[in-house]
Amino acid sequence: MPFNGSEIIDNPFSTIFSPFTDLFGTGFWLIPLTFMAVALYIKTKNIISVFAFLLAASALLASGSIFAGYPEMAYVYIIIGLLAIVSMVLGILFIRR
Repeated sequence: MPFNGSEIIDNPFSTIFSPFTDLFGTGFWLIPLTFMAVALYIKTKNIISVFAFLLAASALLASGSIFAGYPEMAYVYIIIGLLAIVSMVLGILFIRR
């Protein structure tokens, strides 16, 4: 059986992840984002850096309309964003890191 590698050469990122995005839609990208946040917390044990990462990542992903098919996840990430802002302000004021 011949293997046509032109599709993976032309567009490797979309080709590799296309089964997952076809199955879950654009909401698939919320799963790796959450796992990266958990891994960051396990590595640093610093909740401020995790919330800063989630704030930046969810702001960037929301601008790409990743929450279009998942409005309930938008509310979850809005709450995470609000917690991120509060924790960063409190971290700056009280912990002074």
